[in-house]
Amino acid sequence: MKHPLNGKPIYPTPREDGQIAMENLFNHLTRKEIDKDTHHREYDSHRSQRLHWIRHHVEQKKADNMLYFSVDEPRAPRTYIYDIDEKYVIVLEPRRNGSAYYLLTAYHLEGCRSQ
Repeated sequence: MKHPLNGKPIYPTPREDGQIAMENLFNHLTRKEIDKDTHHREYDSHRSQRLHWIRHHVEQKKADNMLYFSVDEPRAPRTYIYDIDEKYVIVLEPRRNGSAYYLLTAYHLEGCRSQ
C-alpha cells in the first residue's frame, strides 16, 4: 500500500486557542494514562525510550511488516502507522484542508501476542 502521508508535513496538535503546545505533546508522548476516568498520566520510561521511533516510522525507514490505514472515528478521521514487529502505533489526524497531519500520539501496544 502506498504511504498515506505522501510527503505531507506533520505538526503538533494545537490547543483550542490555536497555540501549539509542544510541552503538552511531549508530556503525552512520554507519559502513560494510568486512570481512564481522570485521564491521569504518569511518566513511562518505555514510551520515552521509543520516542525517536516516531520519526523513523514517519520517514518510512522501515518498509517490511508495516500497516498504514485510516479510520473514520466519531470525533475525526485518524491515520495509523503500525509496526507489526514492534507492536508500535503512531496516530495522526489529517488537517481539515488535507495539506498536513497532526501528531496525536504514539505508543507500544502492551499485551499483544504475535499470531
